[in-house]
Amino acid sequence: MRIQNTFRYLTTRKIKQIADSNTCDKLPKRHKYNRKHLKTLLEENNLTISKADKGRAIVIIHKDTLKPKIDTFIQESQIMQLNKDPTESFEKQTQQKYTNVTQ
Repeated sequence: MRIQNTFRYLTTRKIKQIADSNTCDKLPKRHKYNRKHLKTLLEENNLTISKADKGRAIVIIHKDTLKPKIDTFIQESQIMQLNKDPTESFEKQTQQKYTNVTQ
């Protein structure tokens, strides 16, 4: 039993060591630097990145300009704030229907 625990400990340690050494960065260092630099520029100049209204483009826009546009959109669309998150009730309904179908 004692030898078995020793082997388990050594095996676990070796697996952790292999897992730690195999972590590879998906982005090269240059991409990381550029992303960090862009994030800093956006924060310093109070800018944000947003999807364009049409097409697949993105837009860099000042946050002070974006907020009134969002408020106007919410007012024009007559969007209401809900008191409770309906996700839980939707999940229950979905589960009930799924169990009825599978039975």
